[in-house]
Amino acid sequence: MAELTWDVWVVIALALAAGGLTKGITGLGLPGVAVPIMAGFLGVEHAVMIMLFPTLTTNAWLTWRLRDCYKEVPELRRIVLMGVPGVGVGAAILYLASEQFLATALSVWIFAYLALRFFHPELRLSPQARRRFAFPVGFASGTLQGSTGICAPVIVPYVDALGIPPRTYVFTFAAVFMSLSFSHLSILGIARAYPLEQLIESLLAVIPAMIFVPIGSWLRKYVPSSIFGRMIRVLLFVMAVRLFYTAWVS
Repeated sequence: MAELTWDVWVVIALALAAGGLTKGITGLGLPGVAVPIMAGFLGVEHAVMIMLFPTLTTNAWLTWRLRDCYKEVPELRRIVLMGVPGVGVGAAILYLASEQFLATALSVWIFAYLALRFFHPELRLSPQARRRFAFPVGFASGTLQGSTGICAPVIVPYVDALGIPPRTYVFTFAAVFMSLSFSHLSILGIARAYPLEQLIESLLAVIPAMIFVPIGSWLRKYVPSSIFGRMIRVLLFVMAVRLFYTAWVS
């Protein structure tokens, strides 16, 4: 594998800064923003590999910080339980699938998420529906996490529909992302599908991520999440278009 040049590292740092700020404010966005940006320069598989340790570290930090919210989301155990086998399926897809397939799948999932947010901004689930959908949502989230490094298109609409407070909202995302990224990392390690160079790159990428996530957490009380959420969706749309164009046109 070719060594990354300084300009590519600048792109990685900027992607992690944007994703870290978003993550700190809304509980989302570290892989969701960073992976599409990096994938345009490195490819989806390389971007997913780099994001493993930053995703695990930042979500572990947020989960511990907001651990008192645990009892407010009883469905969390179901989601995590089914997410682990889903990650295994997704990791196999990541290892076997072509770059064009991965880029297309990632862009399509992002478009689907944006469309759902547009057409159903106030969607809410009943307590029965919350329990019923927890298992399939967990498995689908794990599969998408393992194959693209992003499970937001599946988990976000579900958590949005729970109607929980913002603090619990951030905790839920962090706990799910932490569990799935740890499972993903473990599966790749057992399969020896994590090259040493990418391991080092991922560890280095923790530094800018951990600088900007706490800054985003501090900014949360000053920046309305609704405004920032619209900015995120615009950025995701641009990145999805770029990924789709790269896969099929360029």
